[in-house]
Amino acid sequence: MKTLTIGLLLILGCISAMAQDGFNLYALGNKEMNEGNYRKAEEYYLAAFAKEPQNWNILTQLGYCYHRQLKFRAADSVLAIACKQDSTNSKPFWYKGMNHVKLKQDSMVVICYKKFLDIEKKHNGNLTLGYKNVGWAYERMIKKEGLYSWQIDDMIYHFEQLERIDPMMPDIPNIQNFIEIVKAKRPANQTGKWQLIL
Repeated sequence: MKTLTIGLLLILGCISAMAQDGFNLYALGNKEMNEGNYRKAEEYYLAAFAKEPQNWNILTQLGYCYHRQLKFRAADSVLAIACKQDSTNSKPFWYKGMNHVKLKQDSMVVICYKKFLDIEKKHNGNLTLGYKNVGWAYERMIKKEGLYSWQIDDMIYHFEQLERIDPMMPDIPNIQNFIEIVKAKRPANQTGKWQLIL
C-alpha cells in the first residue's frame, strides 16, 4: 500500500508539473535551488526548458544547478550553450567561470570572467569579483605552470583595477604584496613562460 501511495504521489506530481507553464516551472526550480533541493530544481528546470526551449535563463540556471550538484562536466556543456545563445547576458559567463575553477581550468576561467567583465562594463555592473577572479586564475597559473609576459601584465592590470575600484577590500594588502613579489622576481627580458617559485 505504501509503495502504491508513493507511486500515485509521484504521478500526480509529474502531472501537476506538466500542467504548468515554463515560467511557473522556472520559478519552482528557483525556489528549490534556494532551498538547496538541487535534484528537484533540476527536474523543474528541465520541464521548464522543454516548454520554453529558447529561454536561455532557464538553461543558465540548469547549468548552475548541475554545478551545485558537482556535475561539473554536465554544467560546462549546458553553460557553453547558454553562453553561445545568450552572449549579451553576463550570468552564464559568471557560472561557466565558476565551473572552470572547479575543473581546475584556469585559462578558461580567465576567458569566462573577461567576457563577464566586458558585458558588465556595458551595463555599469559590479566588476569587483570579475577582476578578482581573473587575477586569481592568473595567480594560480603563474605558480603552477608559468605565464607569458603579456599574461603577467594582464594579471597585474586586473589586480590593479580591483584595487582602483575597491581600495578598502580586505584582500588588497595581500594582492599588493603578491604583485611586488612578481615585479621583483620577474626576469627583465622574459622569453617564453616564467613560473613564480615562492
